Amino acid sequence: MSTITRERLLKIQQWRETYGTGSNVMLPAEEAEELARIALASLDAEPVGEVSEKRHGLVMDGTVDLGGKSSYRIIKGEKAMKRLPFGTKFYIAPPAPVVPEEMPKGLAGQIVSLLAHNIGDKFLAQKIWNACRSAMLNGGKS
Repeated sequence: MSTITRERLLKIQQWRETYGTGSNVMLPAEEAEELARIALASLDAEPVGEVSEKRHGLVMDGTVDLGGKSSYRIIKGEKAMKRLPFGTKFYIAPPAPVVPEEMPKGLAGQIVSLLAHNIGDKFLAQKIWNACRSAMLNGGKS
């Protein structure tokens, strides 16, 4: 779940208007990371359907896998849909990650105790957690 509020996003969106074109503004690293995560998730999104025309009128050609077949559905509110050009793609919101931002309490100690030489380095434990979290969020993608 995103920690950035709609109001904060609207404020950031208006910065150019407020400070002028070409101005550099400061953004906390945590917000920049969250915005990058949101943007990357939207770039990776796959369409679930698109507007096409069949003999019954406008339909949504769903890309839900039904054994290799598309699933056609008559679109309700056809008058409004006529404003969309053929080929307009439909997307769903990506699911929110369920991997916690912070390492769960007690896990750092467990990781440290599992290290071969019992290093006792909390920073190393956090790096291990960050690597695991990143792998979980990327779903095995490099």
